[in-house]
Formats: sequence, C-alpha cells, structure tokens
Amino acid sequence: MFDWNDLRHLLAIARGGNLAAAARSLSVNHSTVFRRLAAFEDALGVRLFERLPEGYVLTAQGETIRAHAEQVEQSIHALERAVAGSDFRLSGDVRITTAPNLASHYIARYLPAFRALHPDIRVEIAAADSDFDLARREADLALRATTEPPDYLVGRKVVDLPWLACASRDYLSGHGRPRTTDELAAHALIGADRRFARLPVFAWLHARHPYERFVARAGDLNTMAALAAAGLGIALLPADQADASLVQLFAVEPPFSSPLWLLTHPELRHVARIKALADFLYGHLRDDPRLRAHAIVTAAKPPPRMRRARGAR
Repeated sequence: MFDWNDLRHLLAIARGGNLAAAARSLSVNHSTVFRRLAAFEDALGVRLFERLPEGYVLTAQGETIRAHAEQVEQSIHALERAVAGSDFRLSGDVRITTAPNLASHYIARYLPAFRALHPDIRVEIAAADSDFDLARREADLALRATTEPPDYLVGRKVVDLPWLACASRDYLSGHGRPRTTDELAAHALIGADRRFARLPVFAWLHARHPYERFVARAGDLNTMAALAAAGLGIALLPADQADASLVQLFAVEPPFSSPLWLLTHPELRHVARIKALADFLYGHLRDDPRLRAHAIVTAAKPPPRMRRARGAR
C-alpha cells in the first residue's frame, strides 16, 4: 500500500513547510511534489496537510503517518550505511559538504592532486552555510568549523583557527590602522545580522560597540569579507576566510577559536573512498601555509585516528 517515495515526499513537505521547499530538497519540480501528494492522499482516503496561507501543516492523520515514515527513513538510511560501510573499493562517488569559502579556496584547489592519486573516485562538493545531515546520507563527509561537533559523528580536528580583524588597504589608507581590539571603537565595523549574531564572537562585538558603529550587517562570512574588501569597514573573520584582498590586522582579544573538523558517520569511516578523501584533505589542510600561519599551537598534535566527536560556525 505504501510507496517509500510517497513517504519521502510527505517528509519533505512537512520539513520544508511548502511544495517549493520540498521540491528543492528532493531535486524535482513543484508539480511533481503536488501530484505525488494528491495521489497519496487519494490512495489513503485522508487529508494529510492543511493548505494554509503560511504553508502546509500536517493534519492529525498526517502527523501519525509522519512518525511511521521517519522510522522507515531511519531504517533505510541504516541499511544504506551498512551496505556502504563494507565497500573497500577506491572508486565511486564521495559527497562532501562544507562552507562556500572552504570549498572554493581550499578543497577545489586540492582536488587535481587527489584525482591524480585516485582517478576512479568522483568528488561532489555541496557548498553551503547550512549543515547537511550525514545520518540521512545527505553527505558522506563534512568539513565544518564548529566548537561542538554532533555526538553521533566521528572525526578529526584539523586545526584551531583564531578570528582576525580584517580591512581593505583603501579603508586603512583613509581611516588609519587600528593595532588592538580596543582601537576598533574609532572605526566603521561590519556587523552580523540577528541570526548570525548568535556566534560568540559577534555577540561579543555587538555588546562592546554601539549600534551606530556598524555601517553594515550580514548573515554570512563571505558577504562580510566582501564588504570589508570593498572598503566599507573592518570585519572580524576566521583565519581561513581572510584572503589577499584583505589586510589581516590582528587576532581578536579575547581570543575566539574556530576549530575546523573533518567528520563522517561511524558506519562510513572505513569506506575506502571516503577514508581516502578524508585522509587526503586532512593532510593538505594541516600543511596549507594559509592555515599554518594562524594555527593555534594547541592544535599541533591532533588524534592520529578518527574519534568520536564531542562538543558550525
């Protein structure tokens, strides 16, 4: 009676709140999601969602089916991981998720060397600021800057990076160069929007300076870096984000650490192609002079093997 794809569509709508979001998550078009839902409701003879102005909301019957659908989903993903976990071939696809900056400035530059070593492994990069769920196989590997990696993942901490005050050369030539955190009080600052201000470094920055000091705000690091590079003001950025277009002024005091982790699901840690990419990236990131220049000393000797991750940008 039940088709797993019908249950997938129900879960996608429930999580996204509307057909468009569900279509994006499933990589199908809007009309496909609409047809699948209508056919599923007709087959069951019940209404699964209330169509409200603010979106699709599960009915009582829909909530019941959703609970069972999530159990089915967990079982299917567990089966997929179990099958994948016994794969010892150095071939196939590996999907890694990471922030856009890490994808373009680091991973993309390493991949030609990786392909020369492993020509039969195809790498897919999911560059996004949002986290992908590795338990649901949305990705095989994650490179994340986080102080608290999920307990259900295993991984290695690559390096601890400080946050730096950064500005363009044009801005500094017109406004002078601050030498310490205290001197930021006399400068134009790039702040965080309400959502992004949850990060400790931005919560501290906004508590320290009046509203008028912030000439612009943004909800992601790439935009903050672009605003600073355009000469608008000074931005606080993790060391991996600062590039040649910006002058790195000084490390923020008090120090705020941005630990960089390589993570995967425990059942996938021994998959040959995933392990090969994880080991390769770990070594290249550790040796990258752009990161080594700022690496905090306490991260110099990480665990040699993947371990259970405890406690993202």
